[in-house]
Amino acid sequence: MAPAPVPQREPQVIKHIVDDRTRAIQKPSSDMITAHQADPTEDLRRERSQASFPSRELAALMAGGEAQLKLRERIADAVRADPVFSKKGKYFMERADLYRTTLEKYLALPRLATAIDPNDPITVGKIIRELIDEPGGLDLHLGMFIPTIQGQGDEEQRNHWLPMCTKLRIVGTYAQTELGHGTYIRGLETTATYDAEKEQFIIHSPTLTATKWWPGGMGKTSTHAVVMARLITHGRDRGPHAFVVQIRRNEDHQTMPGVTAGDIGPKMGYNAVDNGFLRFDHVRVPRRAMLMRYSKVDPDGTFHPPPVAKASYGTMVFVRSDIVMNAALYMKKAVTIAMRYNLVRRQSNPGGEKASGGVGQKGLELQVIDYQHSQRSLFPILARAFAFHCTSDFMRRMYFRYEKVSTRKGDFSALPELHATSSGLKAYCSWATKDAIELCRLCCGGHGFMMLAGFGTTFGNYAPNATYEGDNNVLCLQTARYLLKVARAIAKAAARGGNVPPEEGAQGTSAYILEGGGGLEPGCQLGKSVGLRDTEAALGAFAHAARRQILAAASRAGTLGADAAMSRDMVAWIKAAKAHCAYVVLLNFVDAVAESKPRVSSATAAVMDRLPAPPPPS
Repeated sequence: MAPAPVPQREPQVIKHIVDDRTRAIQKPSSDMITAHQADPTEDLRRERSQASFPSRELAALMAGGEAQLKLRERIADAVRADPVFSKKGKYFMERADLYRTTLEKYLALPRLATAIDPNDPITVGKIIRELIDEPGGLDLHLGMFIPTIQGQGDEEQRNHWLPMCTKLRIVGTYAQTELGHGTYIRGLETTATYDAEKEQFIIHSPTLTATKWWPGGMGKTSTHAVVMARLITHGRDRGPHAFVVQIRRNEDHQTMPGVTAGDIGPKMGYNAVDNGFLRFDHVRVPRRAMLMRYSKVDPDGTFHPPPVAKASYGTMVFVRSDIVMNAALYMKKAVTIAMRYNLVRRQSNPGGEKASGGVGQKGLELQVIDYQHSQRSLFPILARAFAFHCTSDFMRRMYFRYEKVSTRKGDFSALPELHATSSGLKAYCSWATKDAIELCRLCCGGHGFMMLAGFGTTFGNYAPNATYEGDNNVLCLQTARYLLKVARAIAKAAARGGNVPPEEGAQGTSAYILEGGGGLEPGCQLGKSVGLRDTEAALGAFAHAARRQILAAASRAGTLGADAAMSRDMVAWIKAAKAHCAYVVLLNFVDAVAESKPRVSSATAAVMDRLPAPPPPS
């Protein structure tokens, strides 16, 4: 016999009535509190009105000109007006809903971009992607799959694949990292064995650790993947190469025969992205599945190596330059949230002394930004956000110069410096940005811990930058190998009394290593013979710190091979690479400010002069 249903009671609504006498008793107490209360929106308005420079002018400079700024504003208005791009309820969503709604935004992106500017939807699309502000299932399709085909595919392959990519007839990901190997791609265990009789490659995962692990979009979204596998021809291992492999059917999205793929599950953050796993069981693909812009395999299995061993690094360099740009975007977001909060939050010390001089309003607690510690925490992050913005521009220009020269003239001489610089800056900028986001959160007290403050998802979505596309410590060692080569070239040139040949380094970002006395220069003069804001002296101090560490580590290395030198003195080399990157960031910041000043008012130029004046490195 079923139990009797429990009767449901309607909730009793108790009306709260405040009588006039109660109000009259409370009013003096309320007046006492409100007499010393400030309107946060008024505080923010006042701070903006007191700026010593026209903020619109600086915003236009950062955007690339007034026309570009107006375009960004028009795009932002269009994104706000389109319901599919709404972020309402984002922080309350389960992972499946977050994945779905984010993917809907990315799928709507081409439509909106074309509607805003049919002549240049790619530029508009990049800005919309920034405004979506959430990594999604199409991220690797846009950021790795397409660039790899563009960079490593020959003309016929580009013409075949790219139209399908841009129309989303196929969705791709990039499958390199395995359970057993990440940064050390020569150790990858997935194989691509060539069968000359059938003119096909056999893609296979021979071990558990050969399982591809972490690719974004692999879990559910992708139909294809660029698979990095060890090319085997005529029984010889030719090293890792890129293959375009279909992993799911276009008709019903089921995995292809011999393919096992799925989602790896929830992560500490980045949960709108379906990171996945992938295994192959003797999967055959045609010979032309291998991207053959540089390396080639003939129908009979004859292997043609690339003209330069690291020619395919160009795509990786492009992606790492993109990570430097994202570092600037995330740091700008975090410091903007924290600065605004510190401007409107008041805490303690009514009418007290401000860190910048003067006193606060009588009876009103000081704004948090007026405390010395708040300024000491946030102002360097603000300056560094500008520095990373300028550095990302430098990296892009450096990459496109290389791409132009290598494509038109077959000149790959700039690749070693480009690879070393992009590796080091990816590590340096992602470390700094990750730490800056957390510091900005701490500067917002308990409110910063709320999901609605934005720091939680900002940190969770950015933190993986420190490990993906190369572990940061390993990337620093790649920069260090280049610096060791430069230091040894300098030593050889000094021994024979000549100059360092251009092809052996000591040019571009590493030219400063040729200067000075190998660590015997006078100490830093900042705050002594020159002021603390002397950028030339600051550059000299940063160069001295880096040069001293590089030459000392190179001296200890003696005649050891690069691998042994890095292994025996790893901590020192990582520290030297960081110092080198700190110098490169400051150098580009100083150069960018000098180049921009003639194009802005004297008030804006004066503010810009104050930004690249950091304390000297230790």
